[in-house]
Amino acid sequence: MSSEKKKSDKYYEDLGKSLETILLLGYTKPSRMLLFTFLKGIVYGVGIFIGGTIVAAMVIWILDKFNSTPLIGPLVQNIVNQVKH
Repeated sequence: MSSEKKKSDKYYEDLGKSLETILLLGYTKPSRMLLFTFLKGIVYGVGIFIGGTIVAAMVIWILDKFNSTPLIGPLVQNIVNQVKH
């Protein structure tokens, strides 16, 4: 076994013991940790949705600027029309 593997195994073992100690000493309740993790996931999902919407809108806006380009103008116009409808 390599020394890096031993170090990472030791790190994860120590991390597990620390988390167990935190729960046993009552620093946090398991139900509160579960609620916090659930809410964190909800906020992450909403952030991804909003960010994706902004990126898609910017791409469509940029493609709309290429509307007058001779070679790719009709293709871009078709894409923009498909997205808008």
